[in-house]
Amino acid sequence: MHIVIANQWYPPESGWGGVAMYNHTVARAYRELGHEVTIVARRNEKTTPEFAETDGIHIQRLLTRDHYYLRRTPLAGYYSRTLQQLAYSWRLRRTLKRLHSQKPIDIVEFAEINAEGYFFARAPWLPFVVRCHTPTFVLRGSFAADEFSFDTNIVSNCEKKTIQRAHALTAPSGDMARRIAQATGIESGKVTVIPNPLSVNGVNGNANGSKLTGAKNELTVLYVGRIEGAKGILVLAKTIPEIIKRVPQVRFLIAGYDRPTPRGTSQRAELEQQFARTGVSAKVEFLGAIEQSKLAALYQRADLCVVPALQYESFSYTCAQAMAAGKPVIATRVGGMSETVEDGKTGLIVEPDNADELAAAIVALLNDRERRVAMGCAGREKVLMEYDPLKVAQQNVNVYLLARKIFAQK
Repeated sequence: MHIVIANQWYPPESGWGGVAMYNHTVARAYRELGHEVTIVARRNEKTTPEFAETDGIHIQRLLTRDHYYLRRTPLAGYYSRTLQQLAYSWRLRRTLKRLHSQKPIDIVEFAEINAEGYFFARAPWLPFVVRCHTPTFVLRGSFAADEFSFDTNIVSNCEKKTIQRAHALTAPSGDMARRIAQATGIESGKVTVIPNPLSVNGVNGNANGSKLTGAKNELTVLYVGRIEGAKGILVLAKTIPEIIKRVPQVRFLIAGYDRPTPRGTSQRAELEQQFARTGVSAKVEFLGAIEQSKLAALYQRADLCVVPALQYESFSYTCAQAMAAGKPVIATRVGGMSETVEDGKTGLIVEPDNADELAAAIVALLNDRERRVAMGCAGREKVLMEYDPLKVAQQNVNVYLLARKIFAQK
């Protein structure tokens, strides 16, 4: 089949967020299964090539400029983001038309985010599948109304229309599937739950408790994620002084981009000041952003990993990557994360924004090496069995074939 993945996020230009990681991994798995793959993504700079080919995958990037100056105007600013997203959707439709005329496309997969497939879905000439990562109408439930300085209603409605018109739907977790069905009024059985793929090539499943660096008796807790409140880093920060009192040999590694606070200040700087006031600075190391190629080595430095997210996540690649490295994970009961991390088996699940419960879970695992090792082994086994890229890609292909059959019958 000639498969087209139409999604703005494709690495390395887009970074390695969850959606980009999915696109990158599944595209290579399709090639390994013998399919032809074309990616249609976005580029923000003219210097980024419009066309490229990597590992036999054809990539076309549509130039998109974010006109930030429009956001400062009273009315246009509120709708500028929406207009930009819909303009991209229209350009994407035209691009797919041209690509299909050059080489027939068998199936198109859209992400639902930002309604990229909206104009295509209004009058599709090809079968298409929508992959439900986390739409705007779900994500905005994680924020207070005053945290959005732009319109989300129009794009949310367009996302729902695109989902409703899809010939087939997939989602990475049962929680995401249920939310999609409830919000759009479709039958829940129409959404096929297929986890995100994760390659473990080059990842050493070190679940035996030994580390590549660090003192013999030292215990290391690792946080990987943006340095911002929505990721739960502020909740984790509250726990650190108490954990150090109870487990003096512990240290914390914090890796991720620093996001400015609503006040425009550095979130990392504020945390460093907080740690200095409480006298724990020597026990906390900020590593900054870590390249994707170096993450596997970073996980080997940890005894356990913490993902204390507050914002909705349909699937957590951060949890899955830690599990692939054979590390136990403590995560929050948010969205599909409790499906990625099995409570009591591959890690522990705690309630979001509960510093006391999070601290207790961290201390419990730090004091129980045997349990950490068992959870790490179970987590790696789950990744190998359920998230294998070829297995996930074939499940997707089966859905594509069903979508093609439904399209032919209409």
